[in-house]
Amino acid sequence: MKHKISIIIPVYNAEKYLDECINSIINQTIGFENIQIVLVNDGSKDKSGLIIDKYCEKYENIIGIHLDKSHSLGGFARNTGVEKADGEYLMFVDSDDYIDQNACKAMYDAVTSNNADIVTANYKCMDEDGKIWAKAMFDQAKYKSCELKEASQKFFYLYCPSACMKIFSNKLIKENQIKFLEGVPAEDAYFSCSALLKSKKVCYLQDVIYYYRRRNTGDVSTSWMRNKKYFVDVNYAFKEIYKLFENAGKIDFYKYYYAKNLISLTYKFIDSKLITHEERIELMDELYWFFEQRRTLNIVLAQQSIEILIDYIIDKKYEEAIKACIIIAELRTFMTEVQKEMTSKPQKIVL
Repeated sequence: MKHKISIIIPVYNAEKYLDECINSIINQTIGFENIQIVLVNDGSKDKSGLIIDKYCEKYENIIGIHLDKSHSLGGFARNTGVEKADGEYLMFVDSDDYIDQNACKAMYDAVTSNNADIVTANYKCMDEDGKIWAKAMFDQAKYKSCELKEASQKFFYLYCPSACMKIFSNKLIKENQIKFLEGVPAEDAYFSCSALLKSKKVCYLQDVIYYYRRRNTGDVSTSWMRNKKYFVDVNYAFKEIYKLFENAGKIDFYKYYYAKNLISLTYKFIDSKLITHEERIELMDELYWFFEQRRTLNIVLAQQSIEILIDYIIDKKYEEAIKACIIIAELRTFMTEVQKEMTSKPQKIVL
C-alpha cells in the first residue's frame, strides 16, 4: 500500500462546495503525503470536472476519474474509486461535506492502535449555507470512545449507517469483495453493514470528525427526492440488507438496524410531497413486508403516533394510514430542521 489512507469522493454537480471539501483533506494534520484522494466525477454538468482536473495537476496523490454519464446515486462512483485506492485504510467523504482538520489522524490512530477493522466516529450536521448545528449527533458526554464488543454492537446499527464518518480496513473490503449497491438509495448502508458483519473488531470514536451538509432540494440531494421511485428503490435495498443479516445469522443485530430505519423511512414517507394518494397505497403494499416486521421482530417505539400509523399499514387500513400521514405532516411543518432530524432518530426502543 502506498498511502496510509485513501479517501474516495463521488462528485456530482458540486462546484459550490468541492474546493472546501478537498482542502479540508489537503490540510490534514496527519500530513497530506500520507493520503490519497480519489475523485470520481459522476457525469457532472457543472464545473466540477474542471475543479477536479485543477487539483490533479497540482498534486500527484490526487486521482481524477471522469465517468461518461451519471449513474444515479453514489454506489457506482464509490465502487470505481475503491478499485483505484492504494491506501491501507479507506474513508469516504461526500463532495458537499468536509472533515475536521484532525479527522484522518484521529481515525488512523484509533484503527491502528486498536488493531480494528472499522472505526466509526461522531459528526455534526450543518445547514446548506454551512452553519454548523450546535450539538454533535451523539452526545459526547454520554457516548464515550470505546471498543464495540459483541454485546454492544447494537450501537453501530442505531448509528448513522453512512459510509462516511468511518474508516475501513482496505484489506477487509478487498478480501471480502464488499461493494456498494448501485443505482439505489441506502447503498452505503449496505456497504457499512456488509463490512461490519465481516469484521472482527470495531471501535467508536466520540470525536466529531465529519460535517454533513443537509441540502433540501431534490435536484442536488437524492435523500430529498422521495418520489415513488425513491421508495421502490429503497425497498429493494432494504431487502438486500435484510439478506445480509439473515445469511450471517445476525437477525438479533438486524433488529437495531431495522428500528432506526423504520423511523427514518416512515418520516420520509410522511413528509414526501412527491407521491400521490394512489401511489401511497401502492407503496404501502410494496413496503408491507418491511412495516410488518415491527410485529414479527417485536419492536416497540417511543413515538406513539408513528406506532399507530404503522399499525394501520400492517392491518392494511391504508386510508386511515394516509389520514394519519396528513395529520403528522401538518404538525411537522411547525418543527425546525434540527427538530425533524432528531425525531427521526430512535428515542426509546424496546427490543
